[in-house]
Amino acid sequence: MRELRATIATALLLGGAVSQLPAQSAATPAPVTRARTAAEDLQLFSQVFNQIRVNHPDSLDSHRLFMAAIQAMVQATDPHSYVIPAVRLVPGKEEQLRSGKLNPIPVDFFFVGGTPIVSGVAAGTEASRMDILPGDELVAADGEPVRAESPVELEIQLSGPRGTSVTLVFERRRSDGTYVTLTRNVKRERFSEETAVPAAVLLDDTTGYIRITTFAGTKVANDLRSAVERLDKQGMRRLVLDLRGNGGGSVDEAASVAGEFLTAGTVVYTSEGRRTAAVDTGKVKRSFWRSERDYPLVVMIDDGTASASELVAGALQDHDRAVIVGQPSFGKSLMMRGFPLSDGSVIVLVIGQVRTPCGRVVQREYRSLTSREYYRAARTERDTVGRPTCKSDGGRTLYGGGGIFPDVRVRRTVDPPNWFARVNELELPLTWAGGYVTERGESLGTLDAFASAPTLPDAVLADFRSFATARGASVPEGSADDAVLRLLLVRTVAAVKWGSAGIYRVDAKLDPAIKDATAQFGKFSGRP
Repeated sequence: MRELRATIATALLLGGAVSQLPAQSAATPAPVTRARTAAEDLQLFSQVFNQIRVNHPDSLDSHRLFMAAIQAMVQATDPHSYVIPAVRLVPGKEEQLRSGKLNPIPVDFFFVGGTPIVSGVAAGTEASRMDILPGDELVAADGEPVRAESPVELEIQLSGPRGTSVTLVFERRRSDGTYVTLTRNVKRERFSEETAVPAAVLLDDTTGYIRITTFAGTKVANDLRSAVERLDKQGMRRLVLDLRGNGGGSVDEAASVAGEFLTAGTVVYTSEGRRTAAVDTGKVKRSFWRSERDYPLVVMIDDGTASASELVAGALQDHDRAVIVGQPSFGKSLMMRGFPLSDGSVIVLVIGQVRTPCGRVVQREYRSLTSREYYRAARTERDTVGRPTCKSDGGRTLYGGGGIFPDVRVRRTVDPPNWFARVNELELPLTWAGGYVTERGESLGTLDAFASAPTLPDAVLADFRSFATARGASVPEGSADDAVLRLLLVRTVAAVKWGSAGIYRVDAKLDPAIKDATAQFGKFSGRP
């Protein structure tokens, strides 16, 4: 033992790593392991704190050490719980934000090891057209390092007067392993004011298509109802409901949206937890479903479909009301609640799990995974082997244990070529499209006319290639690259000219996944 202590002291004195310490002899019997008690672990914590306090040469703030331990403890519970330390809270600014006097930026973040990572950008906002991608790491804001350590704290920090902008610096890891630093001037705006239903059109004489981009806000169900009624009058007899990329929002709005297609009293979700406050059953309170609306329904989902949007897809699937098409959804469905601490800090803690009507757990497994592994796993291929099951109202086997599994699984979209990422990093499509719309916007006609045959003259391909070359980017020629470039420019021009409605109207016409979804009607016919 004396020799081991001397070795440790020497290794530490010389800056040696733990891996340099001698391993135990093979002949040494392995210690008997048992579950440690909370009292033993508290004693261990006290020992560590005292060793730091007595031996560390710096004058350390004891409260800062304790808060660091508290934050690490909360973060170890799951990937979504977090702590907002009182020292970084600005109550006055938070109150102004909640009251509408300040506006947030329309970018959502999650935190990995204290680092803010983009999880999504609100549809229909200017930021959604700026090439800010999930996975981008936020490095600085207005020239200052980011001090926030939770999504709520960061939202408050980045908020400001309506119409003003904040300069954000991101670091992105490219698919080839290289890194690039990007600067984006992001406008502060109330994105909840944008309609959550930017596209509602007939794909043919009887097939309707509706895109819902979010369940945030209080008008999602109303906007959907108006869209459905408008398409009903135009002759809709079946509907494709697109929830791809919908990150969720209000569970009340989700229940109301489900009420467009389910009868009053139908269960949409259930929740459970240790305390009664986490126990709930969400039902359709006010149904707008009518017998003549019992038309076939296809719901599109992908790995960006999360939270409240997963509850809608799950409820419609459990009750055999819709065919679910796409890839497994994100897999996040947790009840969270804030708990104030004595020093003014706040813990936002997961207190329960939410299930679909038949009892499926939507939340993906997060135990034994790091936060980074957990978020990356959302895009990995998942199968149904070994997953818990339940039965739909009609007796179909449905799978749980991590997201909503589609009835009809389709392949993921093929990754675009490398030049595609390069021109977007430089924001060349947006810059070029701004000039194009300024000069030739009148030739585009109305959105209805453009969306019916979304295309641009062949000359724009050569024009953009010259534009990109002058700015240090090269776009190869060839039929495959021409097709990718044409679609990119058509979508960007539509976005600049008509906003999010332009993008989704173009997608309704050109997206092959939507065309594939229309082929799935009749897989399961109507209600049981």
